[in-house]
Amino acid sequence: MSEAQAQAVAVSFARPLAERRSAVLAGQIALLVGIFAAWEGVAAAGWINPDLGGQPSAMWHAFVASAAAGELWGHLKVTLYEEIVGFTIGTVAGVAIGLGLWWSRTASRVLEPFAVVFNGIPKIALAPPMIVWFGIYETSKIVLAATICVVVAWLAAYAGARMADRDQLDMVRAMGGSRWQQFTKIVVPSSLSWIIAALKINIGFALVGAVVGEFVASNHGLGYMAVQAAILFQMSQLWMVVFVIMAVAAAQYVLVLWLERRLLARMGGEQQFAGRA
Repeated sequence: MSEAQAQAVAVSFARPLAERRSAVLAGQIALLVGIFAAWEGVAAAGWINPDLGGQPSAMWHAFVASAAAGELWGHLKVTLYEEIVGFTIGTVAGVAIGLGLWWSRTASRVLEPFAVVFNGIPKIALAPPMIVWFGIYETSKIVLAATICVVVAWLAAYAGARMADRDQLDMVRAMGGSRWQQFTKIVVPSSLSWIIAALKINIGFALVGAVVGEFVASNHGLGYMAVQAAILFQMSQLWMVVFVIMAVAAAQYVLVLWLERRLLARMGGEQQFAGRA
């Protein structure tokens, strides 16, 4: 098959895929609009008490007022700072530990059960000691987010390292390659898909860690806004904050998916180039 024919086949497969994606997106938007419309109608008809269940129109007014006053952006900035710093520290440290344990099976067998048990601890249970140790300001939320992320990245990176192709490792060794070359040429590339999967999980966990820490004790952040709205029984304000958190999580997940496609496409291009060479 010529290159032009291959491109034509690729285009013929890409069109239905793009159409399906558009249909899925349209369905998701229609479902979301339908939910909000039904919610608004039920509240307007008096079937639910807006003071207890909230109302989309009141949520929108609360969003506009808070955004115009700058209050929302100030709290959002604090939460994003806590999340991103905690996510970065925890993920980098976890990946380094997980890949590093490939060098010592004894150390990995000793530490792996502790990581699994620690990962099973409810995340909210970690918030109080973090607040006691690091105070109510941003540091405690960063440490909490990083602590949650480090174990997930650790287990994912180590699982990817263990899945490295034994035949390829033996081939590198037979050709005189060092253990470092086995690690950089075989182990790390084979772990990338696992590490990317950890990124998808950790981006949400880091946000959970930051917001939960703000729930427990804080004077800034989206979690603080939600707690204050709940205390004052401002349910539309509370739901507005919840949906802002959901929107942030969705946007970050889409960003991670975009990075995943870019990385996988780059890896595929490098493998194709290597195959031609």
